[in-house]
Formats: sequence, structure tokens, C-alpha cells
Amino acid sequence: MKALITGGSGFIGAQLARLLAKAGHRAALLDLAPPPPDLAKDPQTHPFVRASVTNFPLMIDTLRSLQVDTVFHLGGMLSMPCERDPWSAFEVNVSGTYHVLEAARLAGVGRFILSSSIAVYGEDLPPAPINDDSLQRPSSMYGTSKVFGELMGRFYARRFGLDFRGLRIPSVVGPGSKVPHMSIYNCWAIERPLLGEPYDILVEPATRCPTIYYKDAARALMEMAMAPVQRIKTKVYNINGFNPAYSADELVEAVRGLVPEARLGFTPDPEITTLIQAIGSRPLDDGHARQEWGWRPGYDLPGMIEDFKRELARLGQANGTA
Repeated sequence: MKALITGGSGFIGAQLARLLAKAGHRAALLDLAPPPPDLAKDPQTHPFVRASVTNFPLMIDTLRSLQVDTVFHLGGMLSMPCERDPWSAFEVNVSGTYHVLEAARLAGVGRFILSSSIAVYGEDLPPAPINDDSLQRPSSMYGTSKVFGELMGRFYARRFGLDFRGLRIPSVVGPGSKVPHMSIYNCWAIERPLLGEPYDILVEPATRCPTIYYKDAARALMEMAMAPVQRIKTKVYNINGFNPAYSADELVEAVRGLVPEARLGFTPDPEITTLIQAIGSRPLDDGHARQEWGWRPGYDLPGMIEDFKRELARLGQANGTA
């Protein structure tokens, strides 16, 4: 496989590149931010292109020059930046996704993997588990842009024969996350205590939010991409990391199990709590991903926190801060 990962310098994209390289594939990275040091030192395996997905001519040239056969489209703006600046969100998440799809068509790319989100769900959900066919009526600009990406991907599959596959990923937990978004507390409630810093969580203690560890998210993207095409029947899949979703209070208890001195409190933001509870109050059904290409999460809550600690230490060492 010769892959291009948009958003390749982020923690999911970078981990995906590592997994692909370990499996014998080449993964080029496209991002505005530089790649992590371990990937930057191997430009043969991980060519880096500093660019935005909004640069349509460069996208075409990159896909052609690198002879890419698979695109993993992870690049885009996150939820809170999208809410603050929906105009830029349209250019990056909507127009940018169209640019990547059309560039893939023009460059003859055969397979397109979209990183979507459970933010496609929102209003008017029935009191039942959320499955792949549940109503998509997002209340956020971010979720709206992801619905567009899914529908455009399905159109390109029907009209142009593109092997399109999408993954609706829940809130991703991982070290080194810098950009605030609605569910960022799942990262910072672990990271800040490990750094010896206090942190106030912006949701009610009982709030539940579907989450997944970044290593599981990256592995899911690779496993879905490598599944035989005849097994991909649903095209766009929910995946779940923890079932049932843990509450914010349960997260605090688990963190204190590893960091007893953790200074964690709650300062709920009503808007954020409401947006998250719309999804978190219902189970997330990922049965199609399990049945069609064998998805299984690899981390429980304590295991995630322990690995988070190891990876945070590794990041500090790589950046010369530990």
C-alpha cells in the first residue's frame, strides 16, 4: 500500500503511519504541522508534505507524484474551533474534503478512508442504541461537515467506483492534545494530573461520552482499510472503545487510582454538557464493524490510563522536556 494520510502529524495520523510502516506499507503525511520526530527522521518511509487540504492543485500533484493508492482523510478542524469559526470550518472540512475526494479521482486513487465522527448524530435520536442507521441530525458545525463527507464519499463510490469506507470515531483520548474541543476533558483529566497540574472538568460528573484510545482508533482505520472489499457492506461504521461509556466521575476515580494526588474538580459548562449528553446518554452500537471486519477494542479504562502515562513520558523525552 502507498498511502497518504491527511492530518498525518496528529496523534491518530502519526500512529496510523507507524502501524502501516510496521505492516510493510509506505505512508506519506500531509499536514500544516510538522510530523513527530520519530517519523520525521525517516522521510523515505514517511514523506512529508506541508500543505492544507484546501490547496486543490497541490493535492492532485501530491497524489500523482507519490503514486498514492489509498487516502486516509483525517485532516480538518475540530469541534470547538468549528463552532467559533464556521466559515473557516466550511472551507477546511467541507470544501477540503471535496478537494481530497476529487483529487483522488483525478489521480486514480482506488481507495478512500474517511475519518468521520459520532458527531453526525445529535438531535431527535430515539431512546435506543445509536447504530449505523440512526438519524443523522447534528447540532454542531463539525458534525454537519462530517455528514457532508460521508454523503460525498458514498456519491463518489456510486458515480466513480471509488472504494470508499468511513469510520465514525467517538471522542479520541491520547497524550499531547492541544486543540480544545467539546470532549477534550477525556484527555486533559488524565494528562494534567500526570504533569502535576490541576484541572476542572467542564461537564457534570454523571456525563457519559463515548470514547476510544488513539491507538485503537488508528488500528481500526488500518484494519477497515485492509479488509477485503467484499466484506465492506455497510461502508460507514460506528466504532466504540468502551462499552458502556464511562462517566466523567468514573474517569476521575480511575485517574486517581494511578495518580492519587490528582487535583481534579468539576466546573460544568451547560452548553458542552448538553451537546455531549445527547449522544452519551445512549449506547453506541458498533455491531456491523465487529461482524464485517472483526473490530475489537484493545484497551480498558485502567489500561488506557497506564499506556497514556507511558506515551506521555515518551513524548516528553522526544521533545527534550523530560
